[in-house]
Amino acid sequence: MTPTTQARAPILSLLLGLLLGLILARHYTAPLPLLLCVAFSGSVAALRLARNEKLQWQWMLCFLISTTHCCWAYGQLRLPASPQAYNLTLPAREAQLAIEIQRVMQPGERYGKPSGLARVLDAPTTSRIHTGDQIYFKLTLPPVAAEQTSVLNVQRGLQLKTTGVLTPILPSAVTSDADDFEAYLQSIGVHYRFDRTGPLQILRSPVAFDRFCAAMNQRFQATLRLGAPANSELANVYVAMLLGRKIELSKAQIERYRMTGTMHFFAISGLHIGVIATVIAQFLLLIRVPRAVAPWIGLPLLYLYVEITGGTPSAIRAFLMAAFFWSSFACQRQRSPFSALMCSAILVLIIDPNQLWSLGFQLSYTVVLSILLFGLPLHQVLTRRCQPYQWLPEHDWNARQRAFAWSLDKVLLMFAISFSAWLASTPLSAGLFEFVAPGAILLNMLLVYLVAIVISGGVISLACASSLFSGLAGFVNHSAWTVIYLMDHMVIFCAQLPGAILPSEGFSTALSYSALCVYFATLLWLHRSAARLQGHAMWLPPLVIISIVTAGLAVID
Repeated sequence: MTPTTQARAPILSLLLGLLLGLILARHYTAPLPLLLCVAFSGSVAALRLARNEKLQWQWMLCFLISTTHCCWAYGQLRLPASPQAYNLTLPAREAQLAIEIQRVMQPGERYGKPSGLARVLDAPTTSRIHTGDQIYFKLTLPPVAAEQTSVLNVQRGLQLKTTGVLTPILPSAVTSDADDFEAYLQSIGVHYRFDRTGPLQILRSPVAFDRFCAAMNQRFQATLRLGAPANSELANVYVAMLLGRKIELSKAQIERYRMTGTMHFFAISGLHIGVIATVIAQFLLLIRVPRAVAPWIGLPLLYLYVEITGGTPSAIRAFLMAAFFWSSFACQRQRSPFSALMCSAILVLIIDPNQLWSLGFQLSYTVVLSILLFGLPLHQVLTRRCQPYQWLPEHDWNARQRAFAWSLDKVLLMFAISFSAWLASTPLSAGLFEFVAPGAILLNMLLVYLVAIVISGGVISLACASSLFSGLAGFVNHSAWTVIYLMDHMVIFCAQLPGAILPSEGFSTALSYSALCVYFATLLWLHRSAARLQGHAMWLPPLVIISIVTAGLAVID
């Protein structure tokens, strides 16, 4: 695949219209008949212009107008209505709610107060919330009686009725110091906390599939701890990395991973899904499963892993991208990671339009898009310019020369991926997390392969335990813990380097999003010509990000 084909996916126009439409629906309300009328007129004009290849720009404009207005109408119907500002300033009050657990963020086995997100099934009219709204809950579990063997297992799909305190989450503009977690809740449409609950009444137990996933999660945790001493920090990191249980990490570990820009290794996302999909694909290839059949076996296994780890939004997004890309093998179609990324983004936003304002959605798609549009072409340019033994035919290379060329290619690939990911994440990190981590470029280069080894080892360990080879699973665990020990010390060393982490408190979020828009517009312009990607213009996108971020840091200083 040549670099110029990376950004030439027709579905990109549909995604741009969807993004514009949802943004307009979030901030402006318009009559639905008017929006649908404009969308219909734009689609008719686009169909007429599609017959003339010379009018490509006019066709694209009409298509964009049509999709934008259509998605504007869709957004007004699907986006949750924000509560009135007056209601959010009212004091907390007691309310009796019926809720359904949708996501467990912190299990209750450690502190007895499980928390997460829930959907309101029933609420009194005086509670200020409505049926279908999302809330953040923190349940108080009843004390365990002597005759009881376990506490209530709070898991996804459980329906409860209880009385508690309903507290509005104030907008960040109202509070003097905005809580990062509360800002995250607001970004996904959650405006109320529900805690200090009383006795719990179970309305319905989780369905069989949810109970199976919860039981397998517990079994996976036990497998990943085989052979570890009690309260082992290495085993905790292992479980956190394979199952996304950040609660297993200590506060010191969370802080250093967050500040060095490596916390994404503990969220089930693209790296995890990609590594596990590769392991499954290689195993199916080893047992002679045809390539056209392998996706229909591997994708259900991959989805089962996503559900066992809790079905987090980042895992679902990564799975959808892998599903679009892998299924192209079965359909005998041209495989395009860029098209797979666009399709997964469209599907995610159609299912849940509010995901657009989730920081996880923004980071995951901007980082992967940056890798595809800038990282991979950069690797091609660096490989061509740094190619060793240029005047010696490759078939005449000896073993040492082949090993050096292979190692150099992998180093250049990791630099290109790490640098492009850093470029996309830095503006958001500066504006929303209030720090910039230049050291993350080198650290991610060193850690990505190590994390891939740990994830692969975890998959092998779980497969061995499932095949009743517990001893072998424990041996694989020890190998993974050795790699984790090396990773942890590398993170500690990087965090202590001068200049590895720069504070950016006060950095404008508007400047962050403007930098990303200019960055990706520049990348799309580059991809319209192969000569630009291979020339000095290749360094224009990183210059855009570095210049804007440096200017923003200079202003706040």
